Amino acid sequence: MCTFDTGSDIARLASTLADPTRANVCATLMDGCAWTASELARQTRVSPQAMTSCLSKLEESHLITRMRQGRHRYVRLCDEHTAQIIEFMGIVAETTQTRVIGYRQVRADRRLRYARTCYNHIAGHLAILITTAMQTRGLIDLRDDSIRLTDKGTLWFANNGMPESQLRKTPRIKGCLDWTERRMHIGGSAGSALCSRLMDLSVIRRNTPRRALRVTTTGKRWFVSQLGIDEDTLDES
Repeated sequence: MCTFDTGSDIARLASTLADPTRANVCATLMDGCAWTASELARQTRVSPQAMTSCLSKLEESHLITRMRQGRHRYVRLCDEHTAQIIEFMGIVAETTQTRVIGYRQVRADRRLRYARTCYNHIAGHLAILITTAMQTRGLIDLRDDSIRLTDKGTLWFANNGMPESQLRKTPRIKGCLDWTERRMHIGGSAGSALCSRLMDLSVIRRNTPRRALRVTTTGKRWFVSQLGIDEDTLDES
């Protein structure tokens, strides 16, 4: 696991992410997917040479990891702990954020606030709706920003195709502070299992930008029947 627990670590991390391209790469990788260097270069609109240097810096700072599959090499965020650091920095950045200008930027910003991937789980307004509904139904116990899975919750996950083995056999769910909602949503293995399952069922699908998520028509019915969420609250505002 990547840890940054000393002053020098914090300084190195801040220095690494001070570069806009490196920061944009980390934000892109928050979709939880593996990307090639050429894909990231196109996404961030820099040259392949600049991206090579960018990725080397990120790897040196233990923010990304590389993997090979066949002839292709991919990069992704180091781990979920790293993703939490990036997400938390969004909370800090939000307080000094400049006004978004342009229709496409406004649309993208709205979609990300509504629902997005936070590395491997759901974040944004939708994530808070899910967390609140689970708490109301007694599936989780949320106290002092600590989330625990109840026996009823374990059964609910299993009945929805997410057996206890996917939850690492622990009653504690890792809570993640949502940078747009400023409240805790479900992360960790439970959040990962839920996000993966909902994508498999086409309850949610990727939107534009790629990190954004949207709820399908089928998904609205699923949220109403399985969690009792008011369908009107599921509309992207």
